[in-house]
Order: sequence, then C-alpha cells, then structure tokens
Amino acid sequence: MEIDIDSIRPSPYQPRLIFDQEDLKQEIKKDGLLSDLVVRNRGEFYELIDGERRWRAVKELGWKTVLVRVVDADDTMARLSVYKLNKIRENYTVEEEARYFKKVRDEGMTPLEISRQLNVDSRWVSAHLNVFRFPEDIQKAVWAKQISMSHIVALESVIDRNIKEAVLTVNEILKRKLTVSETRKIANKRAKELKARVKEMRIREAEKVLPAIAPKAPKLETPEDFEKAAEVLREKAGEMREGTLKPEEIEKMAGQLEEAAEEGVEEVSMQTIKSLRERIEALEKEKASLLEKKGFLTEALSFNCPHCNHPCVIYREGDSYWVE
Repeated sequence: MEIDIDSIRPSPYQPRLIFDQEDLKQEIKKDGLLSDLVVRNRGEFYELIDGERRWRAVKELGWKTVLVRVVDADDTMARLSVYKLNKIRENYTVEEEARYFKKVRDEGMTPLEISRQLNVDSRWVSAHLNVFRFPEDIQKAVWAKQISMSHIVALESVIDRNIKEAVLTVNEILKRKLTVSETRKIANKRAKELKARVKEMRIREAEKVLPAIAPKAPKLETPEDFEKAAEVLREKAGEMREGTLKPEEIEKMAGQLEEAAEEGVEEVSMQTIKSLRERIEALEKEKASLLEKKGFLTEALSFNCPHCNHPCVIYREGDSYWVE
C-alpha cells in the first residue's frame, strides 16, 4: 500500500534518541527501499511500528509517498513491537533504555509490568529507573559508561535504603574505579554493619522501655537477663495483638520514653515514640473494626419489667432484640 509520507507519524513508544541515517540514505539512493514500513492506522494518520530510520531517510531524500504494510495492533502490541524490533537491529544505549522505561512508568506502568510486557529482567528495569534517583552529574556518568548498569544493580539495596549513602558510594566507585565485584562487597559489608547497628539500637530501646512494663526486670548484662527481657517483651507484644494491653498502658510507656528524651538520655529515638503512638491508633482502629465485623452490639437499659416488676436489660444483636 502506498501512502503520503507526511501522513506518517513516529511512534510514541520509540526508545531511540539518535538516528544516524547518512549511510542508509546512500543505500536507498542506490537500491531503493527494500522493505516496506510497518504502520498502524490511527484514524487521521498512520503511526510507525517499524522503520523510523528508513522513514526519516526517505523524507530527507525528498520522497512524497512510500510503501507501507498496515497491521492491526493495540497499544500493548505496538509498544512491544517497537521496543523489540529496534533492539534486534541495534542494542539501545543505556540512556535510551532508561528514558524509555521511565516514560512508560510515568504513563502508569509499574516496573514489574514493564518487565513482564517487554520480557526484560525486573532488576534490570529497576536499575535503569534507579539512575534517575541520582543527581544529574551521576546520571551523566552512567550515560557516558563511566559507571556500568551492573554497578547500579549491585547497589540496589543501598539505593533503596538511603540515596545519600548510594551517592557517596558511587563517588567512591568513580574515584577508585571499583569493579562490580568490589562494589558488591562494599554494599554487602555496609548492609551487615547497618543490621548490626539496628540490632544494637533495638537492644538500647528495649533497655529504656523495659522499666515501664517490667519495673523489677534486671539490667541487661547477662544472657539470662536478655532472655528474661525478651520473654517480657514477647508477652507484652502478645497482649497488644490480643487487645488486652490497654491504650493507657502504652501511653504510659510512651510518656516515659518522652521524659527520658527530655532528660537527655543518650540516643532515645523519638521515631520509636512516634511509631508507638501510631501503633496505639492502629490498635484502636483495629479494635473498632473487629467489633464492627463481629456485628455484635449490646445496649443496656435498666427499667422495671411491667410483667414481673424486676430490673431488666435489653440486648441487641444486629436487628434482633431480647430481654433478660
């Protein structure tokens, strides 16, 4: 089918940022266009699915019409076809692929959906998207291949944990020209150090909150002391889950932590207090929700029964009432 060349539009799903068609123009001058462009009908125009470089070349050569093959393709098929057909001919640059993944994510697709639809490893998609979380100078270093995508993949846990830490690590990689293996070791080492710090902080927080829930508990010095403290904390956690620990008791515990913070107790985590208060609110909502789901509401009215002249109580469950 031959159509007006100006009735064709490029695909919005085209990942290419650079089109070099000088050599192609010379080939077309010599041999003509050896294969038709592939398009889909969009009503007022035709949208390219395959052949954008050839289309650009013949436009520059002054062609007015061009042979095309019209196919029936929805957006999903068009997106996949454009991505795959272009990649088969020549692999994308890191920047082209990253910006393409970002474009479709900004249009509403999740990284997992991008991975499944384009048949690309999900970690590879996430790594490309993670590049945009870095400052522009680091992005440019990635585009220039001063740091590889494999480095970014190795830093995934660091990026998710703290982007500032990831920036420092990338600068260290650039400065020392670290390999991917060395980068992975650094990331694993810092993850272990963080885990140890978190563990130590939890122990210190437990030491601070323990007097509020177990005043007679010993100081955490021996293994037995830690075991006893853990038993008390597990018991209180169970009470919180079952709803038997009253909000006032939790408030009291939070209040003691706040007092400790005001008195300058070292490294009392205000975030812990905030989390505790949020937990109180969540427990109250959970309790209300459970009562609602249970669908049981009792209402009591004390009055003397007109038949027996004794005090009575009315109970209600749903739409039913009874008297005792």
